[in-house]
Amino acid sequence: MRNRPLPIILLTLLASSIVSSVQAGVLVLGNGDRISGELIGIYDEQVHWQSDLMGEIVVGQVDVQRLESGDEFRIVLDANRELTGCQMKADGAKQLLNCEQGMVELNSWKLVQRVTARPLSEPDAWRNKGNIIIAGRDRSGNNEDRTLRIDSRAELRKGPYRHTAMLHYDRTSTADIKTADDRKFSYQYDYFFSPKWFFNSNVSWEENQFQSLESRQLIGAGLGYQFFDTELIRLSVEIGPALLRENYTNDPDRDAAAIRENTDLVVRLNSRGLEFFHRNTILQSFDSSGDWRLETETGFGMPIFGRLKGQMMWEYDYNRRPADEAGPLDRSWSFGLDYSW
Repeated sequence: MRNRPLPIILLTLLASSIVSSVQAGVLVLGNGDRISGELIGIYDEQVHWQSDLMGEIVVGQVDVQRLESGDEFRIVLDANRELTGCQMKADGAKQLLNCEQGMVELNSWKLVQRVTARPLSEPDAWRNKGNIIIAGRDRSGNNEDRTLRIDSRAELRKGPYRHTAMLHYDRTSTADIKTADDRKFSYQYDYFFSPKWFFNSNVSWEENQFQSLESRQLIGAGLGYQFFDTELIRLSVEIGPALLRENYTNDPDRDAAAIRENTDLVVRLNSRGLEFFHRNTILQSFDSSGDWRLETETGFGMPIFGRLKGQMMWEYDYNRRPADEAGPLDRSWSFGLDYSW
């Protein structure tokens, strides 16, 4: 059963790639260059375009002759006129906007103040995004070790409902002796009762042989606030109660009630797509102020080619009450490839 998720994820990636290729649009510049891909958004007089070959590129709005995009967007014009559900079409040299309000001919891109980065698909349509990160090392000579690390995140949203699933696998062997074996799966359901506020419920399962942890199960719920969810910054904070059950190899099993806090931050630093991210989860036991655990992931991602990114990440985990055979601190650097869809 543990070997099934990876083939499923790879098939999902392949299907997503095929769908993206079929729906790709085209950007035509004033010098005649044609760039296939898809529109991300238009703001600050710049067009942000996801190229199939070059990843995200940014061009001046005045340099655009016309563009085509199959997704639907909200367009704000300079006369404070707003068009919704718009598709970008081209008829020869004409730029057409096929919107819910009807067909509109755009005589100049100077009339456009902003095009939202998030397509305004009909509320009943599912939207999905995610990524998979693979990092590995095979070293021989004076030191022999092999490391394989897989992290995957998939998000599915429809109207006020959002589903998020995450998978983590980390295995290391030194001189054919296994020195790390960590597996974790989590799922979260969010319901947005306002544009920013949401209720959430979450479950997770983890196994870590070298922390003498046979299994850790967590069930929680709470309240969250989405400060930002744009093409430049994404920030959300969640807090709520959780029930924790831990089964150890030699120590007594433990059940505890705790308060759970989670922060998720992603910031785009420049027009080339360099991103900074930070995620942390804090569990504080109700029984004792000295019984708490912190898990963090901090790093940078940089586009390499198309949807492929290079990633550098620093992990810092601290357990104030570990098993007798385990230490309280785990920290590591990882470098890998990130494929996003």
